[in-house]
Amino acid sequence: MRAALALLFPVLALAAGFPARSVPADTRPPLALVASGAVDRRSVPECSALAASPRHPRVLWTLSDSGGPARLVPVRPSGLAVAPASPGVLVTGAANLDWEAVVADDRGNLVVADVGNNLSRRRELHLYVVPEPEPAAAATAPARRLTFSWPDQSQYPDPEQRHDCEAVFWHKGRLHLLTKHRRDTLTTVWRAEPAPGSDRAYLTQVGAFDARGMVTDAAVSPDGRWLAVLTYRVLWVFDLSGKPENPLSGAAHARALAPPVGQWQLEGCAWADDAAIILGSEEGAIFRVPIGEVVR
Repeated sequence: MRAALALLFPVLALAAGFPARSVPADTRPPLALVASGAVDRRSVPECSALAASPRHPRVLWTLSDSGGPARLVPVRPSGLAVAPASPGVLVTGAANLDWEAVVADDRGNLVVADVGNNLSRRRELHLYVVPEPEPAAAATAPARRLTFSWPDQSQYPDPEQRHDCEAVFWHKGRLHLLTKHRRDTLTTVWRAEPAPGSDRAYLTQVGAFDARGMVTDAAVSPDGRWLAVLTYRVLWVFDLSGKPENPLSGAAHARALAPPVGQWQLEGCAWADDAAIILGSEEGAIFRVPIGEVVR
C-alpha cells in the first residue's frame, strides 16, 4: 500500500507542552456513509462507544453516556442485540457519571471509561475494570475502580477546555486515552498505569496530533497493525507495525466522512476484523468502512 501520509511534518502547535504532529488533509471526496444496521435505542439511547469482544465472535460492546444506566449492551456488527430479552449487563459497583468509552484489555477484562468532561470541570475521573461477562449475563463481577486526574490540568474548569475525553484503546499492554478539545482540533495521547496496591491510575503523555476535529473513539485492529481514530467528520488510521511508543507517530491515513442527515454524531469505532471498521452514531446507525477506503 502507498503510505500517502507517512511523512512527519513540522510542528503545528503545542498540546500540553508536547509538539503536535500535523499531516496534510486528504484530497479525496468525503466517503458517503450508508447505514448497514442500527442499535435498538430502547436499550442504547445514545450509542457513545463500540468495542469488539476478544472472547465472543461477532460481539461488540456498547453503552450510553451520562445519565444512562451503568450497563454494557452486547450487539452484533449489524447493531442487532445479542440477547434481545436483556436490557444489558449491569456493571456491579459502578456509576455512570459520564461513560464515554469501553475497551478490552489483554487480560480478559473490559475497561469502562467514565471520562466525559464536557466543560473540563471534573477533578477526578474513573476507570472501571471488570472481567468480560457472558453477553446474556445479568451483571458483571464487582468492578475495580481506578481514579485519575489529568496531570496537566490546574484550573477547574479549564478555560481552554482541553480535558474532555471520549476515546480509549489498548496498545503495548497499556490503556491509552485521547483527549477531546473543544477550542481546537488537537488531541493528546496519554498512557495510563495503575499504581501498585492503590486505587489510583497515573498518566504519562506520549504524543499529540492535529486530528482536524474532536476525537470521539479509537480502536486497535485485531492483528495489532492499525489504530483507528474517529472524529465527527474524519476517520484516521495509523500504522502500528513498528510498535511505536507514541501510537500516533506512524504512517497516518485519513478519510473525510459524510454521514446521512440525522446521524452526524459519530461516536463509536471498533474493528469488525482486520479489514473493516464499524462506526456507530449516537443516533443509533451502524456503518461498515473497509480499510481500503481509508488506507491507500
